[in-house]
Amino acid sequence: MKLQQGVLRYVWSFIWIVFVLCVAAIVGYFAYADKLASLQHPIRVTQRSQIDTASVLINRKISETETVMRLFKHEMELLQPEKNTITRAFRALFSVYPELLQVRWLDDNGNEKIRLEKAPDDTLHSVEESALQNKAARYYFSAGIQLAPNEIFITPIDLNIENGEVQRPFQPTIRAVTKAEQAELGSGLLVINFDLRPLLSSLKSLNTPESALLVGAGTSKWILHPIESKEWSVDLIKAPANIVVETPSLWHQLSTQDSITTQTVNNTVVTAQRINSSFRETGGLPDIYLLTKSRDDVLPALQINAFQTALLYALGLCVFGLLVLFLYVKHIQRLQRLSKVIKVERDSLKTALDQQTVLIKELAESQKLSSLSIMVAGLAHELNTPVGATNMALSNLRNLLDSLNRQANEGLTKEQFHHFISQTDKTLSLANDNNHRAISLVKGFKRLSFERAKDDFTRFKVRQTIMDLERSMAGLFKQHHVTVKNAINDDLEIEGYPGAFSQIIQILLSNTLAHAFNDGNANQVIIEATSFPDKVEITVTDNGCGIPESIQEQIFDPFITSKRHKQHTGLGLHMAKAWMYQAFNGDIKIKRTSHRGTQFALTFPLSTIPSDH
Repeated sequence: MKLQQGVLRYVWSFIWIVFVLCVAAIVGYFAYADKLASLQHPIRVTQRSQIDTASVLINRKISETETVMRLFKHEMELLQPEKNTITRAFRALFSVYPELLQVRWLDDNGNEKIRLEKAPDDTLHSVEESALQNKAARYYFSAGIQLAPNEIFITPIDLNIENGEVQRPFQPTIRAVTKAEQAELGSGLLVINFDLRPLLSSLKSLNTPESALLVGAGTSKWILHPIESKEWSVDLIKAPANIVVETPSLWHQLSTQDSITTQTVNNTVVTAQRINSSFRETGGLPDIYLLTKSRDDVLPALQINAFQTALLYALGLCVFGLLVLFLYVKHIQRLQRLSKVIKVERDSLKTALDQQTVLIKELAESQKLSSLSIMVAGLAHELNTPVGATNMALSNLRNLLDSLNRQANEGLTKEQFHHFISQTDKTLSLANDNNHRAISLVKGFKRLSFERAKDDFTRFKVRQTIMDLERSMAGLFKQHHVTVKNAINDDLEIEGYPGAFSQIIQILLSNTLAHAFNDGNANQVIIEATSFPDKVEITVTDNGCGIPESIQEQIFDPFITSKRHKQHTGLGLHMAKAWMYQAFNGDIKIKRTSHRGTQFALTFPLSTIPSDH
């Protein structure tokens, strides 16, 4: 029998260890995932901001390119300047729009008739007639000739080329082309080259130590890249460097969708977006691809940090599991020794021995519950009373058992045995009642902490949530001699975040305990609710000393308090008002205050779901 018990104990211990290891691995995995997501969140926010800002800058530049061309063409058509004054009109355009490189007039054969360009020192030069070129072979001339009278052609982004050579220093350029008609020049094309260096400089300034911005002009090349040698690969006739080569998986996704939320690619955190171009079908400006990538060393560092946190959780759980196993084995050994002593001492009273064995097992279970209660005693001061009563009952049981042991050695009478049974039953009933009370308190604590940790938008019962909060603060209420009356109906429900709701009520109650009452035994707080067709109003009313008139108007502002000398920060009511707005689209205000008390009113709209929390 002993051998079988020993084998079972070892088998059970082995199963328990395997279970603890499995649970530790699962908890470690989820802790790792949660911690990594939390650490990545600032990067996600930064990358989304980089993408949004870059998209605004690029779209604004494209819109500006088209708008400038239309306005200038319209002005030229209205003024119809003579040939010798057209250059002056071109110069006026440069003065209004400084981010221009060239303005040219091409005839129907591609010959430059007029070209005004900006030198590296920002001075304007009108190119001599002998230096004018024929642009008939350039793609933008072919595309421009086919335009309808009022159409605008926006070219792809490239490096400016003159006389077959890429100009240095580089001049990133985008061109606007349209057909035009001048009395002096006849029909032809108006071509404006826009300088993209300021735009690229603004885009580059969006880079952070953790995340870099990449901009692809279509699928052929990068025009902005953390590694400058990968920029302008097509224009400089270098090895291909583009989104298709570098991140083919992202390119395939962007071919079917305009935006990609943050994901991990090649051990980096990446966010991407495609800016659709309305000119790509005619060989003009292609779609623009925006990518933000974390630096190569950022994600590994975050993964190490998350792994360390997960390992800490897993080791803690393993230690806890082994401690439970150790206490269980010690507990079983103690029961076995006690059982052996009882059997030896009570051979003459087999029936009494069986009853006492059952009693000992029940006592062991009570001791186990008491041990678990002691482990959670720190959660709330209110647990002291039921746990203390349970301990007292168990102590009484020990005294009864010791007394029974002595009486058994000296000669146990039937009256003594019945007295032992009667007292044991009463003591166990008392212990059982207090144990149920402790369980109820722990459930309230667990439900309250779970609601605050989960923080999901749901429909919840107002009275139950406040009751859980009351239990958690019962010790403070007793300390300040305050009674709380929860006058809210059981069936009242509101939609929102129960964790945020309990936090708001707790702030009001804590504020009341700290500021409203002086010494006395008639201190009272009443919590009531009134339903309206479009809202629910919950009031928290105390019979304290009221709020000083000097701070009433600023009471919800941060750092406003009348007890800064007692280390109060003055942030509680400010946070309560902020949470009311963020979590419920509601409001909190002082409904009345005087020397006879203060009433706070919380308004919860019934038909508005908060958009941000």
